[in-house]
Amino acid sequence: MSVPEIEVENRKKIYEIIEEYPGLHMREIKRRADMSMNLVRYHLDQLKKYDIVSEEEEDEYKRYYPREGEKKVDLRDRKMLGLLRKKIPLSVVLFLLNQDGSASHGEIKEKLEVPASTLSYHLKKMMKKGMLEKADGEYILTDPDGVMRLLITYEPPQDIVDEFIDLWESLSL
Repeated sequence: MSVPEIEVENRKKIYEIIEEYPGLHMREIKRRADMSMNLVRYHLDQLKKYDIVSEEEEDEYKRYYPREGEKKVDLRDRKMLGLLRKKIPLSVVLFLLNQDGSASHGEIKEKLEVPASTLSYHLKKMMKKGMLEKADGEYILTDPDGVMRLLITYEPPQDIVDEFIDLWESLSL
């Protein structure tokens, strides 16, 4: 399928952001589009009305995905992609990938320098979404190849990429 014809410039800009970074929430779209929240909300409503984008509620966020084209995201990937749009889950995944897919809570906490309760919260969410499982006190990526595919196919936004590079360099030391 091809990209839909979108005449309204602001709507087109919002769609292009969603297509480039599927899984963003409204505030992040607002920030990237440099528009008011009401304007973004209006155009998102129009894009949803005409089935150009879909909205998926995830905890406290509504995330947006293109319905057509190369960047269409299947349901399983949406669950993981929503997590990979957040700093701590992305950092956990990158750490685990660097550790051959598994590590203990203490190892993750020490390397990422996050409070234990915050880390536990995110690890539970990641397990609930099927991204992690726990065995013998270690958190294990359930599908490391799938996660790598998502990271390559749906590149994180640049600010997250910058943090990723910093984290990756610190893990490599």
